[in-house]
Amino acid sequence: MKSLTEIANFYGTDKGTRGPSLMYGAHNYTDIYEAYMNEYRDREINILEIGIGVNGKNWKAYIAHGKNKEGGGSIKMWFDYFKRGKIYAIDINPALFLNNDRITTFVVNQGKIEDLESFLDKIKNIEFNYIIDDGSHRPDHQQLTFSLLFPKVKSGGIYFIEDLENNGLGDFEKGRNDNRHKSRDVYNTRKIFKNFLNDSKFISPNAFVNSEYLLKNIESVIFHAPIHKIVPQVFWNKIIGKRGMLIQYKDDSDRLCVIKKK
Repeated sequence: MKSLTEIANFYGTDKGTRGPSLMYGAHNYTDIYEAYMNEYRDREINILEIGIGVNGKNWKAYIAHGKNKEGGGSIKMWFDYFKRGKIYAIDINPALFLNNDRITTFVVNQGKIEDLESFLDKIKNIEFNYIIDDGSHRPDHQQLTFSLLFPKVKSGGIYFIEDLENNGLGDFEKGRNDNRHKSRDVYNTRKIFKNFLNDSKFISPNAFVNSEYLLKNIESVIFHAPIHKIVPQVFWNKIIGKRGMLIQYKDDSDRLCVIKKK
């Protein structure tokens, strides 16, 4: 039985350790996902991913190349991993080519509340064991989407937010706001959830629309995958016999947030 990482690398999704090509880095998330998901691998579950990664008139998906030429690599990965699971996915561009008896895709702009509400109307009473936000990565979009979709997570289920960045209010005041992943209107999502761990509340400004519900229903928040930095060998390390480079990790650089529901 193949591991989630092996399946991810086969399809060229950046959730694994290789990505679609040598020109596009991978995030090494699949070991983390598998630790949370392995016990449900053979069960009938529902999983939703925000962000399919397909090209279209609304968005240029840079990941759609190489081994992932047509896009949708992570959706194919979930389909193979969860043999009895139903996979739902939303994206700003259509991805009908992925639809089959266990995969259903929807066109949704996660930055528009009306699009998210329309999606909720379409799925009616469906609830999810896992939701993964790998969409636009904008903090305001992440927070709005979490507000509306976290209520659809089953009790004990998990909501993942990928690719957290320093991309919110106060993070880039000295630079230009020319990155499509940024917003000056809210704090970055990592900062908001780390503050929640310390104070059990959400700092403002944020894009949550139902904070009271969220605060009552979050059981735990855990961060994974901090960005590493390589520290060159120094003279003292030579004296005590250490060789090569030292690897450390940057503070507040965690890329993956895991939110469990009560």
